[in-house]
Amino acid sequence: MINFGSLSQDVLRALDASGWSVNRAVNTRQWVEPLEKEGYRVHPLATAVLSALGGLSLDPGNAVGPNFANDEPYSFDPLAAGSGQRALALEVEAVLGGHYFPIGEWLSYSSVFLESRGRVVAAGMGWFWEMGSSFEESLELAVCANRPLLCLYSDPGVTPWPPA
Repeated sequence: MINFGSLSQDVLRALDASGWSVNRAVNTRQWVEPLEKEGYRVHPLATAVLSALGGLSLDPGNAVGPNFANDEPYSFDPLAAGSGQRALALEVEAVLGGHYFPIGEWLSYSSVFLESRGRVVAAGMGWFWEMGSSFEESLELAVCANRPLLCLYSDPGVTPWPPA
């Protein structure tokens, strides 16, 4: 379900440094059950991502992106991202469409949500950012800062960041 073979060598090195291995499979119940009690509905892709990466944190290999500082890890802690954040997830779903499940945190402790078809967005402080149209693209952005960060939405009265 996750195509680890499509990832760059930089991302694979970051995965290895985080403690990940090809056959890693952790029980996701520790995250899914409390989040489902808050109203989230897990989907198969979120389960696959959390089984492979839950509890890990990937440090950025490139700290400077084209239009943002990439100086924080991509942490796969769905409780930190989603607990108490159901209203934010519903806002993401209302604005962007789709079915999102929290998988972790990224820049400025923004909540990272994974859509059932693969899109990944980070949300926080009044902004929604595109991390990738696939989970693999989100890994490349978070580790390599290989493209500009795109602001998909900002709350009324909040200036989009980074500017287009």
